Amino acid sequence: MNIENEKRTILLIDGYHLLHKGFYGSLKRKTLAVNRDGIQINAIYTFIAKINNFIEMDIYHTIIVTFDVGHGCWRRDLYPEYKAKRKDTPEELIPQMQIIREFLTASRIPWYEKEQYEGDDVMGTIANISSKLGYNVHILSNDKDTFQLVSDNTKVITRTSKKEKPEFIEIRDVVEKMGCEPTQVPDLKSLMGDSSDNIKGVKCLHYNIAVSLLKQYGTIENIYENIDQIPPNIQQKLVENKEQIMLNKRIATIQRNLNLGRIDLRPLRVNWYGYLSFLKKQKMWAFTGNALKKIEDNKKEIKEPKKFKNADAVWLKQSQNKTTNN
Repeated sequence: MNIENEKRTILLIDGYHLLHKGFYGSLKRKTLAVNRDGIQINAIYTFIAKINNFIEMDIYHTIIVTFDVGHGCWRRDLYPEYKAKRKDTPEELIPQMQIIREFLTASRIPWYEKEQYEGDDVMGTIANISSKLGYNVHILSNDKDTFQLVSDNTKVITRTSKKEKPEFIEIRDVVEKMGCEPTQVPDLKSLMGDSSDNIKGVKCLHYNIAVSLLKQYGTIENIYENIDQIPPNIQQKLVENKEQIMLNKRIATIQRNLNLGRIDLRPLRVNWYGYLSFLKKQKMWAFTGNALKKIEDNKKEIKEPKKFKNADAVWLKQSQNKTTNN
């Protein structure tokens, strides 16, 4: 690969994934950080540390964070049992979800959400827009649903921590892990279900059979168009469960055409003054030195067109190492 990226790369971050990871990952510490109002901010510390790491990597044209709004969801309207078995968000994490939005706004790091839609739908839309405009896209998420967004221009980064090597998911990795092409992930999920989302699959339908059907017919819709060609015992299961299967696919499919208004794809220019002001307000002294240094560096910096390292090459290299510091 070339040292410099011919195409600029955008990083999309699943905001709630990063917050949850930081919240639970820091619970074992003897003392948990609190702000001036006594609100626990352990998840925010980890979130900001991770954002700092991504900025320091110096490989991204911009960084964008997406969130769930949390006030209803179109998937639950269609299927009330959707994610019904998920644990409630810990009370200590709820206020941190709003505070992190304040951090992003103060730091001028773009973030997006939309009522009735999940962060994945927002992410899918921004990835779609960015790809059409000629950008490469990296998605930071541990949710395998995002594998359906993988393409020549879009990759997923998962399992990033100091103790685990990251996985850099490309098309071939989706095929290896899921047994199907990225675009077929919703089709596979519609047949097999997903216990994490409380989606029911077809009983007694073996994974190998589901994969074989998709390999031969491509989509659920095409399977039903050719239902007479399918062995009678499998055909019966598909016919009996057609309504659930088609509903599953709707629920499993990430939206890519939401109206989010104008997406800020300008080069990232962190407002380090706003960043520093937020840190002081929240009593987050650990990061103030970094902010002050950035402010001084920016005063000395000669404005030239920025050149980035090849983002794909950087993550491929890190995914092959045993550990990573990012």
